Amino acid sequence: TCSGKLDSEQSPLAVRGMGICGSKKREEVVSFRETDGEIKLLIVALNYEYVQGAELTCHEDAHIIFRIADRAHCCDITLNTDRRGIGGLNFPTRSVVLKHVEMVASRCKPGDWFVWFWAGHGVSVPHRSGNGDFDQAFVTPDEKGRLTEKSVLLDDEFAEALETYVPEGVRILCICDCCHSGSICDVDSYKYTHEIYQFSASQDNEEAEDIGGGVLSIAMKRAVRQLSLKYPHREFSIQEAFDLSKKNAQKVTCEQELSFQWSGTDPRNVAWPLGYAWTEYAKDIPRRRVDIFDLEHTEDVLKGGDSDGD
Repeated sequence: TCSGKLDSEQSPLAVRGMGICGSKKREEVVSFRETDGEIKLLIVALNYEYVQGAELTCHEDAHIIFRIADRAHCCDITLNTDRRGIGGLNFPTRSVVLKHVEMVASRCKPGDWFVWFWAGHGVSVPHRSGNGDFDQAFVTPDEKGRLTEKSVLLDDEFAEALETYVPEGVRILCICDCCHSGSICDVDSYKYTHEIYQFSASQDNEEAEDIGGGVLSIAMKRAVRQLSLKYPHREFSIQEAFDLSKKNAQKVTCEQELSFQWSGTDPRNVAWPLGYAWTEYAKDIPRRRVDIFDLEHTEDVLKGGDSDGD
C-alpha cells in the first residue's frame, strides 16, 4: 500500500508520504543525469572517541557514502568529522554543523540536490515546551566534547536550517544513520517548501546498530550496487533505493526498521541522485586510495564568531 496522500492544508507541495509505496509495475523515472543539476553532498560523521561508552565507527560510514557519491560523479563533497578531537578545527558542535549546512547549501542552484548524510548518535529528548512530547535530535557535542541535552541539534532547528539555507528549486535528500531517527527531519510535521526525501536507520522509538559501520549505510551500499547492475543503462528511483535498502537491512538485523518519509513528487518517479553505471566499479581501486579526510575544510567555518553558548 501507499501511504502518500494529498493534503493542501499540510504542505505547500500538497504531497506527503511515509513508509513504503509498493507497486508491481515499475513507474516511469524522471531522469536526473540528463539535467544540468549537480549534487552538493555534506557528510557529517562522528566516532565520539572522546566519550567513554559512546564510541562508534561512523567514519566507516563516511567512506561508504563517499564511494557511492564518487561513483555518481559528485564533485562537491564536504566532510565534517570529529577525528581531530576536542578543540580540533571545525569540531562538529551544533553551531559548526549548522554552518556547514549553510555553506554547502549556498553553493546550490535550482535543479541541484542538497544531500545530507549523518552518521552518529541520535536521541529523543523532551520537547522544550514541557508539554510531554519528544523531539528527535542529532547528538552533537559541545565545545568541551560533552554530550548534553543542551548541545544536541534538534529536529526543529535542523528543519528550519534546511528551509532557510537551501535555495528554492533545490531538492533535498537526507540520509540519517542513527538511533531514534524516523522523524528526525520533521518531514511529517514541518511545512517544507522544498521537495525532501529522508532515509533513516530506525523508527523514533528504536536504536540503530553499529556493526563496524551503520546498518543503513551498509544496506544502502549493497542496494545501490544491486540496482546499478539491474538497470545498467537507466536510472532507478528513490523508492527502489529505499525498498531494497530496507530488504537488505532486514537480513542483517531485526532490531531496527528503516524509515522513509518524503514530501514532494512521488519517489517512484524521482531518480535516485547518487546512481551510477556499473562500470564505475572498475575504478574502485584508485577510489579506495583517496583519503576522504582531505575533504574536510582547512579553515574554521565559524571564523571565531559563533559558539554554542554551552
